[in-house]
Amino acid sequence: MVKLRVLALNSYLVTFAVVRRTVLMKNWLIICFLLVATTGFGQHLKKKFYGTYKGTVPAYKMDIGSDVVDVGSASITIILSEDGVTQQLGNSTQTGTWKITGTEKAYFILTLRLNGGIVEEQLVLDKKTKAMTRKGIFPQPDAALAKEN
Repeated sequence: MVKLRVLALNSYLVTFAVVRRTVLMKNWLIICFLLVATTGFGQHLKKKFYGTYKGTVPAYKMDIGSDVVDVGSASITIILSEDGVTQQLGNSTQTGTWKITGTEKAYFILTLRLNGGIVEEQLVLDKKTKAMTRKGIFPQPDAALAKEN
């Protein structure tokens, strides 16, 4: 009777240890999967979205103290690649990096960090039309850009 109880207790402890080890392995697998999913797939755009986008920043007025200055329209070109981004605004060219900060069914929201820039710029990239909208930094208006083939 005592041997039977000891045997049953040992069987219970072995079962408990196996179940505990299995639960721990499941938890580690879930954690590893989440880490890989958030870091490995976070910056992925399909090749069809890489390329050159061209448009025009419309003219606008800028209030500087007691004066109002008219700023003329300027051409803008954004070259989006896997390695980074190049933005040509008028005669100025800047390079930098981009990241996806939001994804919806119809569009991506990209954030540009240009070298030498203080403020991050936002782009909205339409998945269907491959059109891009550059959100203007106040007082600059938004600019519509079309993808070149």
